[in-house]
Amino acid sequence: MVLDCFTFSDEHHLLCFSSSFLPEFIDHIHNRTQFVISFDKLLLLVLQLAVLALGEEIAWRAFFQNQLSKYIPIIPTIILTSIIFSLGHFAVGNAVVVSYDIFFIFINSVIYGVIFYKTNNAWISAISHFIANVFSIILISFFIF
Repeated sequence: MVLDCFTFSDEHHLLCFSSSFLPEFIDHIHNRTQFVISFDKLLLLVLQLAVLALGEEIAWRAFFQNQLSKYIPIIPTIILTSIIFSLGHFAVGNAVVVSYDIFFIFINSVIYGVIFYKTNNAWISAISHFIANVFSIILISFFIF
């Protein structure tokens, strides 16, 4: 499916850029998530994305980031939490593609960390995480299906 890369959002521009210069990126994302996420059943997919986002936010933000922030300042806490969170999403593949993937996971993790820090509420960071995941799945679906 060919999409016009100039008529959609910034996230879509990122995927267009990715598919143009790193065509393996979309396949990498699909392969990294296919064992966890059911792309064929919409309701199950939404439920999975919600449960995964909430679980990750409880573990990484409400527990790890919250505990670590008792010992070090918040900026290094968010950065360290985001590095470890990103590495937890590592999947074997082309080094450039994997680095690209990990980098954007890191950026998203920093955003979720800031949201949790500002609200002190894992539900809020989980909702933002869920929305980002759903939006990513929608955009990636344009390229896969």
